[in-house]
This record gives sequence, C-alpha cells and structure tokens, in this order.
Amino acid sequence: MIYAGCDLGTVAVKMVLLEDNDICASETLAYKKIPKQAALEVMETLLSKAGLTSDQIDYSIATGFGRKAIPFTDGDALEVVCLNRAIQWINPKIHTVINAGGQSIRAFTIGDDGKIMESTNNEKCAAGTGKFIEVMARALELDLDQMSRLPFDSKAPVSITSQCGVFAESEVITYVNEGQARADIAAGISRSVASKVSSLARRIGLTEQVAFIGGVAKNSGVVNDVETELGLKLAEMNIDPQIIGALGAALIAREKHTAAK
Repeated sequence: MIYAGCDLGTVAVKMVLLEDNDICASETLAYKKIPKQAALEVMETLLSKAGLTSDQIDYSIATGFGRKAIPFTDGDALEVVCLNRAIQWINPKIHTVINAGGQSIRAFTIGDDGKIMESTNNEKCAAGTGKFIEVMARALELDLDQMSRLPFDSKAPVSITSQCGVFAESEVITYVNEGQARADIAAGISRSVASKVSSLARRIGLTEQVAFIGGVAKNSGVVNDVETELGLKLAEMNIDPQIIGALGAALIAREKHTAAK
C-alpha cells in the first residue's frame, strides 16, 4: 500500500510517500508560484522519482498553511496534529517539539499518552523564521548553505539587536559597509534567530527530549545556537526536519485508509 502526505507551507511544499511503514520517497520544493501549481509540481516530481503513478496511491492527506489548495488529496489534517503523529512515529521519547518554518514558529509539548499538552506560536512576526534568514542571506550575498556554515568560522559575532526583519536587514547592511567579516555577521544572525526560537519554546516549559524541526532546523549554525541557548542537546532524528509535517500526513492517510476497510 502507498500513502501520501503533502504539506503546503508558506514558502515550500513538501511531500512524502509511505509504503506500508517505510518512507519510499520524499520531495521538497520552494515556490514563488500559485500554491496549487506548486503542489501539482511536487506530486509529479515525487511520483517520477518513485517510479509510480497517481493511481497507485491508496490514500493521501494534505496539511499545512495551504492544505485546502491541494487538489489531489482525499482529506486534510491540521499541521500540529500531523507533526505530533510523525514525532510519535520517529521517537515517542520526544516530549517537546519546536517547529520553525518559512514564516512561523510553533512549539508544543507531548504527554506520556502521546497527546499535545501545551502549544504556542509566534504572533505574525518573521523574526526567527526561514524567511528572515533568506532576507539576511540576500543582504550578505550568501546562499543558505553558506549561512549555515559560516557562523562556525566566526571569531567575534556581531550583535543583531532588532527583531524586525526590515531593521535587522538595515543593521546587517551597516555591518557590511563597516567591513565586518561576513562570518561574524552570519554568526550574529544565527544567534538572533536562535534567541527568538528559544524564547518562544520557553513559554511552554521544556520537557526533554526536545526536537527541533522545520526548514530552519536545516541550518546547522542555528541548531548549534539553539542548543547553547536552551542548555541541552537536541534529539537526533536522522530524517529531513523539513518533511515532518508531510510524513505525519502520510501516516494519518494510512490510518484513515486502514480504518475504512
């Protein structure tokens, strides 16, 4: 049996194909087009990668900000529900989840029974999100891989004091014009993002183990700084942190299909 989960976020669409209890393929596509078109493109790409046709998918679930815009799924589920389901599948010992995506940050705790206990999210502020990092990267004329690696080369990280993306970008440009090393500026940005992420997570009280997921969690500099801010080692999951929502949707698709038999 083949099950699909599609997570349509604000800046990227992610899709996972699950064969029985194993991930057989996954795909992530950053988009600047109409969300519906992006979802169709990621489906086509993933099916080609897996050597499958759409007729071979037994059941599919959509999630994410744009879940209602996905035309090919059999139903949809809230993102936090999908994230929790995936985390339970990956490692049921994880009790705190921090999800930093393209334009939002959410943190929630999971009880011993697998149910969500507390949850909080940022309030319409891009600081600490993937979009914030993208804007800062453009100001430094760096790609996202460089933004991830450069902080480790820093000897004197600068301080990014503004939480507003516009003002923070102005600070970065000022540092560039002053001749500050890009590694030091990248390190300052990383610390700024980690501070925002960690501050939000502390609102719910951290219960170990703690998982950091979402596109921002692919930035190794930010991951390192979040660990420093929180004073703990984040849980290792050995899976792309950006596809967790899509994975959860695929798992829910399997459960719904099995229950309907």
